[in-house]
Amino acid sequence: MSSARPEAPPREELPPLPRAGATPRAVHEALHPEHREEFDHAFRAALDEAARDLDLTVVHQTVEYWRRRAWITRDRDEHRRVVRDAVTQLTGEAPPDDEPTDVSERRL
Repeated sequence: MSSARPEAPPREELPPLPRAGATPRAVHEALHPEHREEFDHAFRAALDEAARDLDLTVVHQTVEYWRRRAWITRDRDEHRRVVRDAVTQLTGEAPPDDEPTDVSERRL
């Protein structure tokens, strides 16, 4: 199993960013490939919970969370910069240069 991040297609090759009310498939396709597996896992967990509780609220919340995430993470360089700036502001220390963005996000 490789720990390398999946290569993301150039921005211009990604589908349009999903608008409010987008389908789970549209959200999945709009995400960078590195986030799709995590979305799929979260979506399936939400479906399981909805089936148990007979309430689709968690499914809608999950899709909306990931729809917004698609918008936020679309430009990986800008997203990394914003996350690093937030960590620096909150902790008073910049994260190490080689720290992956997802690790920095967890610090927030």
